[in-house]
Amino acid sequence: TKAPAAASGGFIESLETAVTNIVISVFFQHDHTKGAYIKPHIDAWRNSSNGEDNVSKWYIDGIMPRRDGESNEPMKSIPGMPYHWISIVTLRGSPQETPIEIGKKLAASFSAFSTPEFESKTFQFRGDSSSTPPLSLNNYLLDRDCIMYLKKIYFGVSKEDIMQDDETLAEFFGSPKEGKRVLSGVSDAEWERKMWYD
Repeated sequence: TKAPAAASGGFIESLETAVTNIVISVFFQHDHTKGAYIKPHIDAWRNSSNGEDNVSKWYIDGIMPRRDGESNEPMKSIPGMPYHWISIVTLRGSPQETPIEIGKKLAASFSAFSTPEFESKTFQFRGDSSSTPPLSLNNYLLDRDCIMYLKKIYFGVSKEDIMQDDETLAEFFGSPKEGKRVLSGVSDAEWERKMWYD
């Protein structure tokens, strides 16, 4: 089989972040400059009934826009087009679970997916693209999505306590100073509002 046919849908890379629980995965086309077309997969995941079909077992906790550098703006999947390049967020099942294991599971799940309107395409796992040491979460996700995961992982902890925790702020926002800047824009009422589904 020729290489392109082996990855007709595209490739996936997964990486560790400074937030130990969170692994980010990105799907891309062959030349690495454009996002892969995964809209049917995203729609199926968003519409899946919790636990009642294969889609809900895809090892995805969230689907978020990929951050475009320091701009805190979504990266475009195709330059000049309005489509966001997507990051897949997975919460590790255990600390031993590697980005390689997670990426391979996602590639297999996305490759197996088809609908009457969408013929299955093969996605190939390209590798673990983690930095050493792993980078803060805000290198990959927008500030609002970092806040959502901060709240989710530290559910029940007050904003004031988090703002005193330099290590946690650095894991999510790169530095305590940047973390305090971002969180100072979040009201107490907003902090206490749950922004996700269990």
